[in-house]
Amino acid sequence: MTKVLGIDEAGRGPVVGSMFIGGFLVDEKDLEELEDLGVKDSKKLSDKKRERLREEIEDLGEVFLKEFTASDIDDLREVMSLNEIELKGFADLVDRARPDKVFMDLPEPNAERFIGKVKDLMNYTGDIAFVAEHGADDTFPVVSAASIAAKSARESHVDELKKKYGYDFKSGYPHDEPTINFLKNHIDEYGELPEETRLSWSTAERILKESQQNSLGDF
Repeated sequence: MTKVLGIDEAGRGPVVGSMFIGGFLVDEKDLEELEDLGVKDSKKLSDKKRERLREEIEDLGEVFLKEFTASDIDDLREVMSLNEIELKGFADLVDRARPDKVFMDLPEPNAERFIGKVKDLMNYTGDIAFVAEHGADDTFPVVSAASIAAKSARESHVDELKKKYGYDFKSGYPHDEPTINFLKNHIDEYGELPEETRLSWSTAERILKESQQNSLGDF
């Protein structure tokens, strides 16, 4: 029986919270049924529909997740790029799922080179067919399902952080004003950024610098 794995990520760019790599493993014979569910890129789904689809896809196959916390990302960025961290997550999922085929989104021009990078990071040595294409989350339902799994994990994580801090900071992305206000308010009150902040992000560095300058201005 041929096993097919789709891989996608969620939470690559936020200044607050973890990045999740999602994988969905399914029998090749069930791909048509997966498509019939109406899965598509999680960014195009409402929260309610995404969560309903997440429950339905879990009845068809198996979800795999790899979480990189903010501190994981900060530590790893001292020795590698964010792209390489993402590749590390892709390889981890393939190692654990041990599929016969893998479908992935292609974030760079050369598919063969990208696939080679994933293979270099893998420990599993089984015979696997790889496909990497631009827009794979729209083209391949198994990647759409992985996208749903990753996005669902990210949203659940963000909801927990909002409960923890009692503050609705919206998405956690630098472009979101409530996120910036959350970080500024936290540093004003506690003298430091929340532990789930990606301190290596320029946004966090800027807010820390502004806070230090404001403190010096008080003297």
